[in-house]
This record gives sequence, structure tokens and C-alpha cells, in this order.
Amino acid sequence: MRNTWKVFMFELKSILHKKSVMITTLVMCAFFLIATSVPTIMTLFDSKSNTPTETPAVDIGNSGFFLSSDSFSEAELAVYFGPNMKMFDSEVSLRDAVVSGTIDSGFVIQNPTSYKSIVKNKGMYSVSAQMVSSVMQKINTDRNLLAAGIDPAKVDKASIVNITVNEEILGKDANQSFLISYILMFAVYMLVIMYGSFVSTSVAREKDSRTMEILITSTKPSALIIGKVLANGCAGLIQFGVILTAGFIGYFANSANYPTVIRDMLFGGLSLDAIFIFLIFTASGYLLYLFIYASLGSLVSKVEDVGSSVTPVTLLFMVAYLIASLGLNMPNSLMLRIGSFVPFTAILAMPIRYFLTSVPLIELLISLALMIATTWLLAVLSIRIYRLGSLSYGNKLSFVKAIKLLLNEKKV
Repeated sequence: MRNTWKVFMFELKSILHKKSVMITTLVMCAFFLIATSVPTIMTLFDSKSNTPTETPAVDIGNSGFFLSSDSFSEAELAVYFGPNMKMFDSEVSLRDAVVSGTIDSGFVIQNPTSYKSIVKNKGMYSVSAQMVSSVMQKINTDRNLLAAGIDPAKVDKASIVNITVNEEILGKDANQSFLISYILMFAVYMLVIMYGSFVSTSVAREKDSRTMEILITSTKPSALIIGKVLANGCAGLIQFGVILTAGFIGYFANSANYPTVIRDMLFGGLSLDAIFIFLIFTASGYLLYLFIYASLGSLVSKVEDVGSSVTPVTLLFMVAYLIASLGLNMPNSLMLRIGSFVPFTAILAMPIRYFLTSVPLIELLISLALMIATTWLLAVLSIRIYRLGSLSYGNKLSFVKAIKLLLNEKKV
């Protein structure tokens, strides 16, 4: 225990005094302070003029029109698109404006029920064409009503009916927890990837420089690997805590300028039980991956080989991140439910489920028990792999081959 504490303190001080860690922390703190100040910065550029301006019925954005027939008049379109709509005298000039970037999209109105849309590059969420279709449909509907002797304004007025909804939520409101869930999920992802790489590289560097041979003779392998894993784990949590504190400071300093909907999305889903579930699953899964990274680092003889050695576990964690990301939009999906019971994916999947939907207590306990048991087993296995790999030089050992060697030793 005494040697473990010495290794822990030495590694922790070494990590926290690294320039890369200090610079990364400062940059991230500055980023979060600026990001959380955006609502306040935006208020500085808001127009203070109270002069009423005429707003077009439909904001079509930076678009232009050409009437290839007399189906519509420019004055009639201006009623629906506003007086500032851009008109062109030919389809060629309209097309040239789109190509040059003067306008984002162009529309050639051919007849009352047909038009041509011209765009240079179509984005995934472009809605201009749909808006033009809706306006043309509205124009034709109003014309039909007038032909039938019906005032379109009265029809529009009669169509406006306000419905009051009194919603009672018995479980969780996913809308309030979505944003904070994504932020925490991404933070845990970066935490595991960054400090997993740190611990595997640290172990490989000691082996490459033959320092490990000296350490093994004076300290038990268990003390070395446990001390390194705990030190990297604590360093990551300290860095995470500092960055999170900077974010909280920035938020509370600018909270008066935040829209209510953003405040609800950030803190509406936070509760003491949700924070507890997040912390305990994150801590368990974090240690689980750090032990794997440390053992993989001991299986290589050169620091240059660390990247290829840890690639499988990195891909495994990326799968966990993918499952959790998809689960943000489908918190009750079978995939997320299964992922919340698998220890390698539960680190992200179970907190996401708990934030967004109701999770039975028995499922939480089963998932947590599996997570803790797997972490303990991997810790024991990592110590034995570390002992095996510490004095094994030459060709790189794979994780599977190392386990086979350990099993053969046990049989002998």
C-alpha cells in the first residue's frame, strides 16, 4: 500500500506538471468561458432601435425570382414574400446570380402550380423550395376562395385556433436533459481517450527505457500499475473538474442573458440522483478502460507501437460512444438498453438512459454490479499482464496471446 501511494503521488505530480496538460486545461477553460459568454456578447450587437419594420409574410432568405409567364404578377408575389423580394428580368440573369453567389437560390415561376428551383449547392437542411411551394399553394387557395365568393382573410382568421395543453410528465423530460447529456457524454469520451493514451504511453516509455526492470525489482507490479492507473484517473478528474468549474463560472456570470429554454436544457434534467448515477458509472468505466490501456502499454517494447496496440480498445470505446449518441434520439431503443448492461458500453449508455428516460432500480443495480465486477476482474488481469509484459522484450505481444500465456502458466 505504501509503495502504491508513492507511485500514485509521483505519477500524479508528473502528469499535472506536464506543459501539454496545463496548456490544454487553460485553453479549454478559456474556450468555455468565451462559449458561456456568447449570449452576453450577442446582446452587445443587438439593435436597440424600437422603430417598427415591415416584416415579410414569408422570409425566403437570399433568393431571387423570375416570372416566365403571366400566371402571377410581381405585386401579387410581394404580398406573400414582402416588398423587398429580388426579381430578375430573365432566367439567364437569375442563373448567373446563383452561380456567382449573389443569391443562394433562384426560382423560375412557370405557371400557378409549377416552378423551377435553381441552386449551386444544396444543403441537407435547405427549406427555401418547400417555402415557395407552400406560398404558391396558399396563393392558389386564396384565388379559389375568391372565385367562390369567400373572403380568404376570414378563412385565415377562422383557422386560427389556440389550443392549451396541460402536460403532466410522470417520468423524465428528454428535451430538458438532451443538451447536458450530450455535453457530459462528450466530456467522458475525451477523458477516457486522452488519459488512456497517457497511461499506456507512460508504461511503454518505462519499458522502452528499461526503467521498468529497476522498478519491478523494488516494487510489486500491482503497486506500479494500480498507482499509475489511479494517478491518471485522478489527474483526468482534476482537469475535468477545473474545466467544468470554468464553464459554471462563465454560465452564472452570464445567466441573465440566457433564454429560458437554454437554461432548462442545461439544468432542467439535473438532479442529485442523476449526478450520482453519472459519477459512479463514469468512475467505474473510467477505471475499467484505464486498466486495459495500462496492460496494453506493457505488451509493447517500443513507444512507437503503442498506437497500434491500443487501437482495438479505442475502437471498442468509439462503439460505446456511437451507441450512446444514437441513444440520445432513441432513449428507449433496444440497442441502448442492451448497451447499458454491457460494462464496456455502460459507462456512456446507462447515464444517457437515466438522464433521458425512467430506468428501473433493479436494472441500475444489475448494470452497476456488472460494471464493478468487470472492472475488478480486469484490474486483476491487468496486473498479471503487466507482470508478464514488463520483462518481455522483442516482438509485441497481443492482448489475446498474453491471456493464453497466463492460462498456460496457471495450468503448469
